[in-house]
Amino acid sequence: MDSFDEKVYTPSRFSMFQQRGPEISRFRQFLHFVGCIIVLPIYSIITGYTRHPLTLDVLLTIFAAEYNRYTNESRRRQLQGPSRTMQDPEKASHLSEIANHATDCMAAIVGYREDPELFARALDSYKLASECRFVLVGVDGDDVPDMEMVRVFQNVFPQNSAVIQVDEPFGEVAMRTFEKMSTIDGNLQAPEAYMESTIAHCCQLAREILAEHDLKLGQADGITKLCLFQPHLHKKGIMFTAFIFSIVISEMLGIEYLWSSDSDTIIMRDALRNTIETIAGDKNVGGASCGLIVHNEDDSVTTKLGSVVYWSELYLTRSTSTSSGTSDCQSGPSSAFRVCALPAVLYPWYTQTVLGHRMVVNEDRHLTTNLLMRGWTVTYVSDTLAATDTPTTLSRWIMQQVRWSRAGHIESFQQPKLYLLTNPLFFWAAIKREFGPLLGLLYIFYYLFTGRCFAYFNWYDVGIRIAYTLMYNYTRNPDRGPSNSWLWIVPGLLFYNIPLPMIHLWSLITVFQDGWGTSMRSTSELSKRGQAWKRWNDLGFFVVWMGVVGGTAARMAAHMAGWEERSIFHAIVLGIVVPSAVSFYGLVIRG
Repeated sequence: MDSFDEKVYTPSRFSMFQQRGPEISRFRQFLHFVGCIIVLPIYSIITGYTRHPLTLDVLLTIFAAEYNRYTNESRRRQLQGPSRTMQDPEKASHLSEIANHATDCMAAIVGYREDPELFARALDSYKLASECRFVLVGVDGDDVPDMEMVRVFQNVFPQNSAVIQVDEPFGEVAMRTFEKMSTIDGNLQAPEAYMESTIAHCCQLAREILAEHDLKLGQADGITKLCLFQPHLHKKGIMFTAFIFSIVISEMLGIEYLWSSDSDTIIMRDALRNTIETIAGDKNVGGASCGLIVHNEDDSVTTKLGSVVYWSELYLTRSTSTSSGTSDCQSGPSSAFRVCALPAVLYPWYTQTVLGHRMVVNEDRHLTTNLLMRGWTVTYVSDTLAATDTPTTLSRWIMQQVRWSRAGHIESFQQPKLYLLTNPLFFWAAIKREFGPLLGLLYIFYYLFTGRCFAYFNWYDVGIRIAYTLMYNYTRNPDRGPSNSWLWIVPGLLFYNIPLPMIHLWSLITVFQDGWGTSMRSTSELSKRGQAWKRWNDLGFFVVWMGVVGGTAARMAAHMAGWEERSIFHAIVLGIVVPSAVSFYGLVIRG
């Protein structure tokens, strides 16, 4: 095959680029704008002028979660309805068979230096998914340690499988191709035209590579499991390559839907079917993601607390934006796409820049944003679950939360037009996500320095919110919760909510900081231990925050005990020093 640099394919038309969601009229956008303006005072009244703001918030969130589930069930009924209403059993059976095949998909799983045992479990789980007709694995790396993942793939799928080495990440090929075509043409066409030709060129290269290896795709004895590995770049890099090959393979096999996941995710038997049914049942839906549980909750105290957070907080939190009928983020471990929606968004997704800075670590949220900007609906399938891995140490958990929060800031502010294309309740969710933690931060600092509350607060409101959250999760969450969950509820809520305000602020301050923040789980990666100065640079903000929280708690306790000002001051100093010292030793010194 010729070098990637030597020729550029420019077919007259790449048909999939014509696929997009419904157009939103100017009048509808204006109504959305008015709705966003109305949202601001309503949110202000609920948070600052009511006696039970937390209770009202959780009740609205529960309503959003139920409305989302009802909407998704309606989409599934649209797909399955005809076979249920037919009087002729034979015809009904035939239509049911068609509906079942309508959710056929292929899976793309990407990773970098994953723990071999966990990776094997993840791949093995796809054997139970009858809807999955083809499995594509992308490995971000071609060094000796990376070959461990390739060997795991070959052990799990010894039959009808193949391994292909990609010499250069397709994302870099695409950027070079785009630059070359636009330069030769003098930028006479709109950027979208060059993007279209660029993706078409990458797809043609993928077809040539597949043809060279004679995989017999679609034949009875053909390959149904394929592993690609390329030079190490980043997660976006291997996702781009995997998506390009997925587009080509799905076109060859006549598959309409793509499931995308990480190398640490274990899927449940019905995860693919239920998630894809919500896409297939509504022509306006371009993507979806299902709920997540933690499969390593027994590894450490941190994973146990993290499991409680996934169960008690994230299930409801993710439902807020879906009250508008649209999710703001497809989780990387459990996403599905309408394949025809991908080609037009891949290049702007991969080359995203913010104020001239290239973004590489917010791949999940930005892919969702690009789908929404093209009119597609993105759903959150909360009643369907996949199992993911959560960090085993506090430091890794904090850095994961910081990375997620940075992505949230970027996607909340970079594309304001997004709020004109979506229901105003989507804007409500963004306001709540961005300003809620900052209000909490301001509240804590104000009380620490003045001893007074700048807004109404009562513990009764907190207690009611927790009670509603627990009752709802115990009765409606498809995840029945971690073992002995009642013992871990309060510690789990503290574990999540205490760091949240400072994580939110720090991620906003360092929003352009790249890096994953956590190492991968292979033996070679876990053996690497960062230097103390690096750990301080990453986690010093948390050490300072623990001092602030400790000082605030000490002031509150001393005030309730009726101490005099001098004693209160001493309590505050002690409350600042002790938590700061403990967290500094645990996170920075010991790592």
